[in-house]
Amino acid sequence: MTYLPKKKKSLFRRLLKSSFIVVYFLLLVVLIISLSAKYIDSNTWILPSVFSLGFPFTFIVFLIFTIIALYRKYFITLLIALPFFIWGLTVFNRFLNFSSILKKENCSTNQSFKVLSFNVRLFDVYSWKTNHPNHQNILDFIVNQSPDIACFQEYYYQSDGKYITTDFLLKGLKTKNIHAYFPVVNRKSDYFGIATITRYPIVNKGEITFSGTSNMCIFTDVLINKDTVRIYNMHLESVRLGNEDYAFIANIEHKPDDVKIEKSKSVLRRLISASKKRNIQAYTIALHIHQCPYPVIVCGDFNDTPASYTYSIISKNLIDSYSLMDKNLGSTYNGNIPFLRIDYILHSPYFNSCQYQIHRIDVSDHFPITCTLSLQTN
Repeated sequence: MTYLPKKKKSLFRRLLKSSFIVVYFLLLVVLIISLSAKYIDSNTWILPSVFSLGFPFTFIVFLIFTIIALYRKYFITLLIALPFFIWGLTVFNRFLNFSSILKKENCSTNQSFKVLSFNVRLFDVYSWKTNHPNHQNILDFIVNQSPDIACFQEYYYQSDGKYITTDFLLKGLKTKNIHAYFPVVNRKSDYFGIATITRYPIVNKGEITFSGTSNMCIFTDVLINKDTVRIYNMHLESVRLGNEDYAFIANIEHKPDDVKIEKSKSVLRRLISASKKRNIQAYTIALHIHQCPYPVIVCGDFNDTPASYTYSIISKNLIDSYSLMDKNLGSTYNGNIPFLRIDYILHSPYFNSCQYQIHRIDVSDHFPITCTLSLQTN
C-alpha cells in the first residue's frame, strides 16, 4: 500500500488562520478587561469602565468568532477561551435574559404589591419628544399602572402653574404618602428632584446627597404588614450628553476626521468624569444599604450597565427582579443605543418577585419598569 504525503496548507491559509487567532485573542483581551469592570473602581483604573459600556457588542463579536473557531476545529484556542466565554455569558444574561425560562414566578397574590421605577424626565415639561408636552400621558400611565410603591427620578413639581404633578398623582393613586427631595428650586415655584410615593405608611425617611451635583438618593421606611421595609430611590451621575452628542455618535462615520477626534475626546472626557463620580456615589449608597437593619427595595436610574462596578456593588446580596422574570432585551434607555439597561428594581431575598415588565412607551428618554413583589412565606 502506498501512502501519500499529507498535503501542506497553503501560505495564504496559514496566514488566514494566524490572523484569525490573533484577532480572536485581541477580542479576548478586550472581553476580559470589560468583565473586570465589576471588580475595579473607575478611580483606580478607568479602562474597564469604558470598555464595559461596549460589553454586549464585544461579546456578540466574540461569540461569532467562537462559532467560527469551533467550525474550523481550533480546539486549543477554544480551550483557552472557554472559561472567559462562560464568564461573559453569565454577564450577557443580564442584558438579554434567556435563563429566566428555567425559573418560575413565585408571588403570593394575597400579600403582593406592585413597584414602579421611572425616570420621568421632568414630565416632559420642555417637550423634548414632540412639539406637544407628554406630561399628561406620563401622569395617566402612572395612575393606570396603580403601583403601591412608585419611585421617580428627574421629578418635577410646579407649585403655582399647570404642572401640579404631585397633587394629581396623590389623588390618582389614592394616597397621601410621599417623600420628595428637591435640591434645585427655581423662581420659588419650580422644584426639581426625586420622589417616592407609596400607599404604605411612612415611618422614617432621609437623603444621601453628594457635593457638587444634584444627583442623589433618598430612602423611605414604610410599614408593610407590620414589617418595616426600606425603599431606596436613586438617580446617579449622568454623562450629560445632549442631542448633538447622540447625533454625532449615530453618524460618526460621516464626520470629518478632525471633528471625529475632537468630539470623541469631549464625549470620552465626560464618560470618564461621570464614571468616577458614579462609582463614589454607588459605594456610599452600597455601604448605607449594607448597614440597613431592614429588608430593602432598591429602585432607580443608575446610569450604568449590569457589567459595571456601580451595578456590582449596589446589587451585592440583592436580587435583580429583571434577571428572574423578563425574557426580552433588557434595554431601559429609550434612545438609539441598544442593550442599554440602566434602570433597576432590586430587592432583598426577603421578597419574591414576579411579573417584571419594561413598558416601551415613548414619553421619556427612559422606559418605566414595574414588577410585583411579595413577602416570603417562610
